[in-house]
Parts: sequence; C-alpha cells; structure tokens
Amino acid sequence: MTVEDAVDVRLAGPLEKAVTPLPGIELAGALHDEQYPRLVRFLLLHGASWTEAQDAAQDAFIQMCAPGVTITYPRAWLRTVAWRSWVSQQVKLEETCAELPEPQPSLRWQTPAHAAELGEEERQVISLLLQLPAKQRAAMAWHLDGFTTEESARAMGTTQVAVRQNLARARAALKQGLRLEGRFTHERRKA
Repeated sequence: MTVEDAVDVRLAGPLEKAVTPLPGIELAGALHDEQYPRLVRFLLLHGASWTEAQDAAQDAFIQMCAPGVTITYPRAWLRTVAWRSWVSQQVKLEETCAELPEPQPSLRWQTPAHAAELGEEERQVISLLLQLPAKQRAAMAWHLDGFTTEESARAMGTTQVAVRQNLARARAALKQGLRLEGRFTHERRKA
C-alpha cells in the first residue's frame, strides 16, 4: 500500500465535518494523543493482537507524516490506513511461514493493566466479538467507533445494506452467545 492510495480515502466520521485538506504532519501532532488509543482499540476489535494493533496504529501515524500528504477526514483516514497496515502484516506473516496454525479467539491482546480493568462480562463480549466472521467483526468495529453505516460501507468497500446485515448478524450472534435471546421479553412479561 502506498501513501497515495491511503490519501484518496475521503470518509467523514460522525464528528468530522468536511474541511479543507490539511497537511498530515500537522494533523498527526494534533490527533496522536486522542486517536492513538482509539485506533488501537479499533484494530483489537478487528482481531489484531496487542502488538499488531500498536504497530499498525503507529504505522498509520508515520504515513500521515509523509511529505506531501494532505488529509480531509483524518479519523477515517487513520482507521483505513491502520487496518490496511495490519492486513499487510498478516499477509507478510503468511508468506514467511509455511504452515500457520488457525488462530484461536482469545483475549491475547490484554496488557496487565487492561486485564485488571476488564470485568467478566466484558471479557465474554470481547471473546465473542473475536469469534465473529471477519465482515461482521469489521462492521461492528466501525460501528463501535462511532461511524455511520454509510461511512462504514465506504471504508469497507461494500454497501450500506451489507453493513446493516453484518451488524444485525453480529448483534444476533452476540445476543445468542450472551444468552440474551428472549430474556428481555420474559422480563417485560413479569413486570
């Protein structure tokens, strides 16, 4: 992936208004402290390990600082570039390893501090998220990061209908995994 490919991404996040493109290096300095942790979380929800997510997030900020890069919608640009960086890490890993074992969904990305902060329910939700198919996990990650279905569809290179369908399937799988199906209906009947 080249910097030029990433610069063409023109997505507005829900908090971003269309503005005049700004130099990437200025944006990187202004956004790093706020967006770096969110970008890492976004990649973790896609299934990246802790180190993979940090590497890809840092790579996105490095690419943002490249000479001549101007960006209109920095939040979406960062997520798209970081995701592409993470995917390219996976492709390179597959090319260098003859036989890769199938990854087991787990909370392998936790830091000791993060592990202490997570409750049992949060661990269960994250574990279920990591077991979702890639498209459902991607739709859910964009949604949880505050992007609309239209913005998510553009970023994922698909339609809004597909994003909504993947979100619905992801929610259904999470409800089933958490055994929430019918629970609220049953509770309403009691009340």
